[in-house]
Amino acid sequence: MAKFAEDTGTDQIAALKRKVAHKQVNLLEPGPGTPWEDRGSAGFVGAFFKTVTMALSAPRRLLALIRRPDTPGDARVLTIIYGVFWGLGWWIQDFLNYQKLQNPPRGVDPMEMSELLRVWLIHMGLAVGGAWVLLNLITQVFHKLVSQGAQGAKAPPVLIYNVFAYLMAPSLFALIPFGIGPAIAIAWIVLLWATAGSGRLGLTFGNGLVCTLISAGLVLGAAVGVYFGVLKLLSALGYV
Repeated sequence: MAKFAEDTGTDQIAALKRKVAHKQVNLLEPGPGTPWEDRGSAGFVGAFFKTVTMALSAPRRLLALIRRPDTPGDARVLTIIYGVFWGLGWWIQDFLNYQKLQNPPRGVDPMEMSELLRVWLIHMGLAVGGAWVLLNLITQVFHKLVSQGAQGAKAPPVLIYNVFAYLMAPSLFALIPFGIGPAIAIAWIVLLWATAGSGRLGLTFGNGLVCTLISAGLVLGAAVGVYFGVLKLLSALGYV
């Protein structure tokens, strides 16, 4: 009986140690550095595409390499670049629409090149600014959601922002027109974000998935609603 009690106590102590070790995991522990963080020596373009390749093929490995998880500078530049790709995808679709309007049906005026350039400028600004604003909003909503969960939120907003920014690599697929590319990009990004929640952010896969779907759905849904609402208002006022 004494031996049984002794073994039980040992098992309990071991379980307690594992539990304490789990609680002391440092999510902000720096890694050896991502290709993007080493772009000064590796070259801007090469480092960018190496980072994109890792984000698409080995996202957890990429996130473990982040050397500066407590500062948003590197991730902010990445966000802007991915916003440019969304803008370029918008430009491609605008140009295809412009080509259609060169021989418009009766009663429809052809689009002038000056009008196309104005639309391009607006859409690039919306894409870059939107990527930056929406990622910040999604980060804040995601952090609020996981903070209310049973696990609690040990990952600060800056880490969530860095993780989400690095995993926006599917934005390159936004270059594919007719809505196909953007749909693929958004679905892939959300999937990567959900996966990151069970990895770099210290959440279970289920919690990461639910919080990602809610935060991305709320923010992106609201953004789409505002965009089309403004278009409808401008149309009613005769500006578009």
